[in-house]
Amino acid sequence: MTMTDHAVTRQSSKVAVGIAIGVVMLAVMRFCFASRAELLPEEAYYWTYLQHPALSYFDHPPMVAWVIGLGTSWLGDTELGVRFGTILLSLVNTVLVFLLARLWFGAPAAWWAALIFNVTPIYAGLGFFAFPDGPLILFWLLTLWAMSQALLKNQSSYWWLAGLAYGAAMLSKYTAVLLGPSLLLFLWLTPSYRHWLKRPQPWLAVLLALAVFSPVIIWNAQHDWASFAFQTSRTESHKPHSFVPALLFWPMQIGVYSPLIFALFAVAAIRAIQRRHTEAWAFATAFFWPLFLIFVLASFKTEIHVNWTVPAFLTLLPAAGAVFHERVQTSRRWRIAGWIALVLNLVFLVVAFSTIVTGRPRILTSSHAGGWRELATQVEAAELQLERETSLDPFIIGVDKYNLAAELSFYTSKPAKQVNTFALGKHGLGFRFWTNLDSFAGHPAVAVLTKTNEPTLLSLRNYFDRVDLPRPIHVPTIGAKPRTIYLVNCYGYRPPVAAPR
Repeated sequence: MTMTDHAVTRQSSKVAVGIAIGVVMLAVMRFCFASRAELLPEEAYYWTYLQHPALSYFDHPPMVAWVIGLGTSWLGDTELGVRFGTILLSLVNTVLVFLLARLWFGAPAAWWAALIFNVTPIYAGLGFFAFPDGPLILFWLLTLWAMSQALLKNQSSYWWLAGLAYGAAMLSKYTAVLLGPSLLLFLWLTPSYRHWLKRPQPWLAVLLALAVFSPVIIWNAQHDWASFAFQTSRTESHKPHSFVPALLFWPMQIGVYSPLIFALFAVAAIRAIQRRHTEAWAFATAFFWPLFLIFVLASFKTEIHVNWTVPAFLTLLPAAGAVFHERVQTSRRWRIAGWIALVLNLVFLVVAFSTIVTGRPRILTSSHAGGWRELATQVEAAELQLERETSLDPFIIGVDKYNLAAELSFYTSKPAKQVNTFALGKHGLGFRFWTNLDSFAGHPAVAVLTKTNEPTLLSLRNYFDRVDLPRPIHVPTIGAKPRTIYLVNCYGYRPPVAAPR
């Protein structure tokens, strides 16, 4: 080995150590902030899943509830307990990104891919908040790694791990079903691996994945295929045709990945097409482009959530690491731009997490965020007063989609007494399947509203014998101004006739 080779090796080792230290520091930051930031409504809603054990749920498969349960079983029903499993998974996800990238593009590219994964805003957020995307990322990466081991090492046993991981990915989020078609495309694009299409192992792995996924199938069969129907209709537009979602799709994607990192992904995606005749780049092509194009086309019909494209860009990470490594080795301009992007993203993450906890800087805060603990205290006081007045046990109606009912379930520690607009004849999402409205018949309720208008009050009057006037309360938030919430005392609940369960 020459002196130049030794210098390159030492430089690579320094980069690897620096990246490893940075990843650990980000994980420590997540743990510190996780215990101080109040839950987002989505997190509280998924925690509510856990309070109603089932094979699956209306909105999502059950994996997110299991991951939350892992943390709360150790740390109790606390913010850190809810997020603990997700943060642990983020560390495992980093390792899997590294291992997958090393298999296809080598160790230097793998280190950069791991760093890019950790400083990309959308992945950093999904490694903190208890969403279904955290376990989806884990099992998506594990599926790709096991499948890659089977192909590159020609070892059939890895197909069984791939099948288990594929099933677990589908237990995390329905998007994972697209892994199967992408695998078939990759095998077809790559002559050296095409013989696997004629061998039983990949097909048996798919059957194994379906067996792992079977709890969701059973739940849907028992509930008129409600979840499948809901998810498959989400890309159908129920509004007059508009190009606004398609126009918003691109700036939103650029924003959540950050402009410079999105540009890096774009270069990697184009190169994947150009070099698709080589195995590594065919891998990037097959597992990125089909999924991404599905959501590009769907954006012309409906609004695309920013996290829906996460698995597509996740699969492009190894290629992005390879491009970045190549460019920083040969171009001073890329080195400067790359380090600026990484530092800016890191600073942004620190500021963003700090803002969630402290509310500073004020310009980045929202008057609609936080304050849930204080709201729960005031709602419990109103509930106790109503119980003394009526000598009956009141329940709580969060008059919105699920935010109020979910947050109040968590911060009052009384999920059995909370319900959303399902109590007022609306669909109710998950509350429809775990709430028995007949048990509330004749009881009083405290209705919690974010705004008052005649249609909402009329809806309350349709299901109660008597409804008092709304009274405002002011809830402090992490924003500059307190949020105004309205409490309404309601008496003599009348459930909808034959309320569907």
